[in-house]
Amino acid sequence: MVTIMIKQEFYKTTEYMVILSVLTYVFWSFELEHVGMPLFALLAIILLATNKNTIAVVPVFFNMMFMISQTEWSLETIPIYLYLLPVLIITGFVIYFIRFRPKFSKGKLFWPLLLLLLAMLFSMINAEKIDLNYGFYLIIGLFYLLIYFFFNGSLKGDNLNYLIRLFLILGILVSLQVLTFYLKVDDAFHALSSKNLDLGWGISNFVATYLIIFISATFYYIKRDKLHFVWVLLAVFEIVMLFFTLSRGGILAFFITFFFLIYYLYYKSNEKNKLTVSILVGVFALILSLFIAKDYYQVIYYRLTDGFFADNGRFILWEEALNKFIENPLFGSGLFARVSGSYFGFYHNTFMHTLATLGIIGFISIIWQIIVILKMFFNNITMQKMILLIALFGANIHGMVDNVYYMPQFMIIFFVIIAAVENHDCGILESETR
Repeated sequence: MVTIMIKQEFYKTTEYMVILSVLTYVFWSFELEHVGMPLFALLAIILLATNKNTIAVVPVFFNMMFMISQTEWSLETIPIYLYLLPVLIITGFVIYFIRFRPKFSKGKLFWPLLLLLLAMLFSMINAEKIDLNYGFYLIIGLFYLLIYFFFNGSLKGDNLNYLIRLFLILGILVSLQVLTFYLKVDDAFHALSSKNLDLGWGISNFVATYLIIFISATFYYIKRDKLHFVWVLLAVFEIVMLFFTLSRGGILAFFITFFFLIYYLYYKSNEKNKLTVSILVGVFALILSLFIAKDYYQVIYYRLTDGFFADNGRFILWEEALNKFIENPLFGSGLFARVSGSYFGFYHNTFMHTLATLGIIGFISIIWQIIVILKMFFNNITMQKMILLIALFGANIHGMVDNVYYMPQFMIIFFVIIAAVENHDCGILESETR
């Protein structure tokens, strides 16, 4: 009995998360995702079939997001396992439904997300072309709603500490991937000067978004644990790797987020002096790294300062998005409003992209989501909810100049966080009414 309980509860341990991320790093590093992805998908099925609380499968899904080492495929060369993965995952969901017969509630984001899905459907009215690709992206919109609906109804109890711990480990994973990329590339200086970072699953700007989220989790441990300087040094490493992404939008977003993180550290802290000393140790470590890797930092400096505040065509894109919105203000100009030949792009701003593609209806959905989420987080605010809110804030600040919202990896992370916060609040409410 005890042995069975230990095995069933293993998914709650830090060792479980570390093992998954180590395997992810190995599969990614040796380009073995064709082995790792199906194995993780099968593990997901087993976990969904044996655990009523689906938090057990979250580390598996999140690690799979950072496992793919290359994506230079054409439609003819897309590997078979990528087609099988959705089938395996949906199979796991079906088994979970049959096995546990969960009672699902709509959740607080159901209506604004349903409005977003309707906006995507109505966007077809003004779309220049409706084809299979359009239908594919509509299905992705439905998938987002189903992901939120599933995890909102299947996450049990308080999982906020668990999520933050997972983000801490994933932050180390992604930082090591960035470091490994520059260690393995033929010419690191050229890669830096040409902003050539490509981890397979994501390029420069995408990597920066997730580092912003995961660095925030490290600040939670700086505040919580007595060995502040250990976590400070880890944060310094992650911040340095963020600079090595050379994502100007990501760096600027983190600079803004950093002030909130510092406020978070000192808010209601009884160890302000120790925190200050630890931060000074971190500053010293950062300065020391500047001397050790001076040549690399010089390349980064010249790359970033060469038109750091130049818009890189962003203002032109935003003007184009505004014109698209003016043309079709109610329903937008369609999901492929920014298309040139076979190229489909975004407008590098969540609000402008939504207005251009989904019109006022889509924009109302985004504003509605923001209001609901802020009310949710500030209701019975805790240190865990505060750091998760800062993480989402930082990522969405980045979304003002780059593509963040609507990106599959971010949306899954986003919905799991929201579902976990909702279930946390429901647990508190239930305990208060007993």
